[in-house]
Amino acid sequence: MKIPSRLLGLGSSLAMIVLAGGCVNATFIPTQSTPYPSKGMYCEIEVISSGVPEGKKYEELGIVEAEGSAWKSDLEDVLPKMMEEGCLAGGDALIMRSSDTYSSGGRDGVPVQRISATVIRWETK
Repeated sequence: MKIPSRLLGLGSSLAMIVLAGGCVNATFIPTQSTPYPSKGMYCEIEVISSGVPEGKKYEELGIVEAEGSAWKSDLEDVLPKMMEEGCLAGGDALIMRSSDTYSSGGRDGVPVQRISATVIRWETK
C-alpha cells in the first residue's frame, strides 16, 4: 500500500509539534535598582529549599519565575533554567518559594508547573 506524500508530510509535522511541545521558560524580575554583574549562564549557584542557614546574611536581588509544561513540567526540568537566570542576575543562591501545578486547556489539558524563587547574594563583611 502506497502512503500519499501529503499524509507523510502531515505526520512528520505532527511529530515535530509533539516533540517540541514540552517547554520550559524562566524570567528574572529585579527587586532592586542596582544590578550585579552576571556570573555567566552556568555558574555554581546554591539552591535552598528549607531556609537560609542561621547567621548568614544576604541581599535580595530579585525573583525568578519559571514554568514548565507537558513532559517538561517536573522540578528537575524547570530548575536548571531557574539556576541559569539566577547566575545571569549575579546571584549566589536561590531560595525556593512556591510551586503550583495546574492543567492548561481544560480537563484533559497539558500539565503545567509554575515555580518561583528569590535570587540572593551573600553579604560579605
